Formats: sequence, C-alpha cells, structure tokens
Amino acid sequence: MKINNPRKLQKDMLEALKTSYYADSSIGHFRKMFEEVCTSIENGECTTCEELFSRHYQGKTKGAERKGRWLLGAIELFDTTRELPNCRTRTSLGKISKIDDLSEEFQNALAHYQQTEKSRGIKASTIYVVFHAGICLFTTLQDAGISDFQKITEDSLVNYFMGSDEKPCKSGSYRKNLLSLFRGLGGYLPESSICRLIGFLPEITCKRKNIQYLSKDEFKKIQMTLTDRESLLSKRNRAIGLLAMYTGLRSCDIIGLRLDAIDWDNDVISIAQQKTDHPLILPLTAIVGNAIFDYIHDERPNNTIPEIFLTSRLPYRRMVSGTAMNIASLIMRVAGIRTKKEDRKGLHLLRHFLATEMLSQDVALPVISAILGHSSPQSTQAYLTADFTHLERCALSIADFPVRKGVSA
Repeated sequence: MKINNPRKLQKDMLEALKTSYYADSSIGHFRKMFEEVCTSIENGECTTCEELFSRHYQGKTKGAERKGRWLLGAIELFDTTRELPNCRTRTSLGKISKIDDLSEEFQNALAHYQQTEKSRGIKASTIYVVFHAGICLFTTLQDAGISDFQKITEDSLVNYFMGSDEKPCKSGSYRKNLLSLFRGLGGYLPESSICRLIGFLPEITCKRKNIQYLSKDEFKKIQMTLTDRESLLSKRNRAIGLLAMYTGLRSCDIIGLRLDAIDWDNDVISIAQQKTDHPLILPLTAIVGNAIFDYIHDERPNNTIPEIFLTSRLPYRRMVSGTAMNIASLIMRVAGIRTKKEDRKGLHLLRHFLATEMLSQDVALPVISAILGHSSPQSTQAYLTADFTHLERCALSIADFPVRKGVSA
C-alpha cells in the first residue's frame, strides 16, 4: 500500500508508541526506520514499505532482514489499521509464497483442502501445518516434472520420504500431515485416486524422544518454592506455576486463560483447549484459586484485556507462549534445580509428572485422559513409558538364572 504522507505517519505513530508506554529503545528503532522511509519516499526511490524492504533489506543477514521486515511491517500495519505492534504481530512483507509457483491443479487442491477443513471446524493452526506440508510435497514433485495427481507414482512419493542413505528423512508426523491432506481432498479428487495416493505413502512410525522427567525430589523442591509466599517469585509467576502443578493444563491454555473461565461460586475452571478446541472442566482447588485471586487483586494491571495473565511491563498485553518457558525456567532456578543449559525445562514437565503420579496410584487411563483433556486415549499411552511403579512389576528376576564363574555381583 502506498504511503502518501510519511512525515505525518511518523509523527502519529511515534506519538502513539510514546503514549502507549513503549520502551524508549523500541521507539528509537522506529524513529530511525522512519527516517529511512521518509527519505526514500521523498527521493522517489520507493512508495511502499514492500518496495523499501526489497531495496534495502532483502538479501542481507537473517538478523537484519528479520528486523527490517518486522519494523516495516509494523509501520504498514499502523498506516492501514492504526494498530500498534505487539509480540503476536506477524507480517508477510518480503516473503514469497511458493504456492504461486505450483501448477493450477495443485493450487486448486490446496485451496479445496483449506475450505473443506475450515467448514469441518478444524483448527486454523492445524490447517496451516498440513497446508504447508502440501506445498513442500507438491513443490518437490513439480521440480521432478510431476504437475498433476495422475502422474504421481509410488516411487515418487517413497523417494520424497527417503534420504540419500535410503533411510527416512521425513517423520511419521509429517506422513500424518500428508495423510490428512489427501483425505481432505474428497470432492476434488475421486475416492479411488485418494485411496491410491494414501496407499503410496510409506509406513513410518511416529517416534517420541526420550525426555528428562521430573524426579520426586525435584517436584518437592518446586512445590516448596511455589507454596512459599516469601519466595522470589512474583504473584503472577507463582499462580502460573501452581496452575501447571495442580491442574496439568498445557502452557498455551494457562497463558490464554480468561477471566470468565473461572467460576468462583462453583470452584471450577472451564476452557476450550487451544490444541484440540475441545471443552475441558477442571476443579478449582483452594491453593490454585487463592494464588490466582492474589495476583488479580494485588498485582494484575487494571484494564479490559480478557486474559488473566498479562505482561509485567507497559504496554500491558496478554502473554505469549515463549513467556511461559521463561517463567518455568525462573521457577526452577529459584527452586535450585535444572540449572544446566542442556536440562529440559518447561511447564509441560509438571503436566507429565501429574500424569505419571496418577498412573502410579492406579488411576484408570480414561480418567487421566479426561483430566489432561486428551482428545484421543492414544495420547495418554505416551505417559506409560514413565510409569516406573508398574514397569518394575514387569521386570524378570535373575534369581533362577545361573551365573558363570568369575562373574561377581
């Protein structure tokens, strides 16, 4: 979009940033970028932020390109909507979509998939992942001279999944994404063609990496830290930690928890999970409820933002997922655990510990699945690998097996 009055835009945006309490350093970055924008437009070099980005930033280092894209994208956003940037602001400035290079048949197939899955109520983030998996597949096939579905052979799909060492170079999860894509093409392709494509997909097992689990000693240290009102944690971080510990909620659901999700009269938390969009109702225990109340009453800024947990600095806004990781790291640092750089951190460790503890106490899998909000029982099966209490019962004794001479105990 053409910028008609860059100097007025500069004045308006810098003033808006200042009155919204943006940091001086951020305002300085925008002021410097505006000088470049105004000079380039006044000299006739360019008329839009897109042109300026292509002329001065595209092809530079990744850091410079990313910074230029974000600043110019924020300026363009303010010019068109008068919205100020935040941590969730995204821009496609200077990005070239590979879908434009695909054949008409592949483009139409992807558009059909998007429309079909959206009408079925599939989450936008899920559609996005599958859509871009399709772009990667179709781009590779087209580079190999295959521009329509009839030309796709079993060898072409198998080769796509295999590396030069004849081992899979794509994961089982990626295969599942393409499986979802092909199934979503019903109505665009004949059923026989869809079955044919699905049959060509090689079998690749979905693998889960071994991860560091919380030990009981580590859990106790975290628990002591979170329940200590005199600890170094803020009331916000304490409430977030206790929510993760006693409810097992995912970090995205904790960060996105809204004020109207808390039913104080009936002591329940009601949400629609961000990962599955399925409803979930959990009890609001006293320790969690008191921590949330303390934060809202004593520490939370007074504004109209619907989410409970907000940033601690001006301009106040809802938190983002990366902040949850920082909070988890801080909690563990205060607790004196997981201090090494390579140590696994994150609120998901508390969710995992809750699941394995319930397993060790013989809580039925359907109950655990309901508490964790899993849409499929298969999701709960993953926690069985850490159910050491029951795994020990499966171990075979070596008492009845002879030991050779020279082998000491």
